[in-house]
Amino acid sequence: MILDTLTQELDSYRDTTPDGALAQTHAPLICFDTQEPFLPLAAGCTVFRSAAKSPSSKFAIDPADGTAIEYAVWWDWEIQHLYELEHIWVYLNAGGDIVRVEASAHGAKYSLQRRDGALPLSDDGRPLVYSEPGKHGFAADAEAFSGYVDHIIANCRANAGEEGIHTRNLFGAAAFGDPSPFEHRLARRYMQRLAFTPSFAFNRVFDLRSVPILPWARLKAWIPRRINAWREHLPQIVPHIPLVCLDSGDTLMDEGTQRYVDEVVVAAEFIPGALDLLAGLHAAGYPLALVVDGSVAGTRNFYQQVPGLWEAFAALAVSEQVGVDKPDPRMFRAALDAMNIPAEDYPRVVMFGNNLSRDIKGANALGLISVWLSWSTRRTHTPADDSEVPAYHIALPLELLDLLERIELGLPATSQT
Repeated sequence: MILDTLTQELDSYRDTTPDGALAQTHAPLICFDTQEPFLPLAAGCTVFRSAAKSPSSKFAIDPADGTAIEYAVWWDWEIQHLYELEHIWVYLNAGGDIVRVEASAHGAKYSLQRRDGALPLSDDGRPLVYSEPGKHGFAADAEAFSGYVDHIIANCRANAGEEGIHTRNLFGAAAFGDPSPFEHRLARRYMQRLAFTPSFAFNRVFDLRSVPILPWARLKAWIPRRINAWREHLPQIVPHIPLVCLDSGDTLMDEGTQRYVDEVVVAAEFIPGALDLLAGLHAAGYPLALVVDGSVAGTRNFYQQVPGLWEAFAALAVSEQVGVDKPDPRMFRAALDAMNIPAEDYPRVVMFGNNLSRDIKGANALGLISVWLSWSTRRTHTPADDSEVPAYHIALPLELLDLLERIELGLPATSQT
């Protein structure tokens, strides 16, 4: 696997120069929460003997009359986005003694001192810093996090994964290309599955010497390859919905507002919230297929009322074209086959519709995840038998977005997750 190969590659980049030996000597110890799911993988090192701009951060570093060692600490993940880079700076005087320790947290740089004013050093004289659960910003002691415990817990649980793939700081579209909405969603789901409640017990001590310390230039060149490897790997390990099939009439379109010319729909209004639903599905990167009873022309006329909407559907199964109506399995398979969905993936496909005897019955028969919308009263709300009982029921179109998230997070883990 390419991720393993890239991890092993780091060993060949270890800094064996005198600067590397200096960085190894003063490599910090980092105290992590016992529940922390993410640990550092490497550190890029830069040694300063005169004032200069940091090559790995936005900060200026001034070693005064001594030396400053910059550790750009790399994680593949923090709890809210793919990839994390935080910094520790160790300042030495002319005699080689540590006189100051600085570190980064949430985009700022801080001078670290314990409550008694002492430097944050271990018994063997190395920097000893504390990492914020999930987010990894550094502090001199655990008490630094006590003022915003609720905020930290929210970040590690409810807000897990909210940023998807990080595209700020030094790395972004210019370095590794724009992530797609699908890639952002998979990154979010990966982190959501690792959401945790911090213990605020920081007795998990991580020695930075245990990972490769390499020249920053080497790490900087490696990082975009690492990010792209994760982007390729996530679809293999993150359980996800490969296709959302959508009915149209009284699911997205208000059938009571249809206008016809020669028995073909030429215009109609959307159900309240339906356009916002479609925008949300597109923004989350869900592939969409229309599975509708009716004519191709009428279906096209309705969705072409909104510029670009018709093109947003990756597949189309219309009864006029397929030659049968729902719940005939050929209607659903027309969309599934168009998207190359194999039968073993049917249990991860969602069918969203308002008609129990057509949408829900047909989806259930193929093993799809059936979601019934009860917004309209034009058709029965009572299943005729078990074959028409939906897996899920919602009252308004926009509720589907939250439901899809819950469904994805509830999908069985893969063997590689």
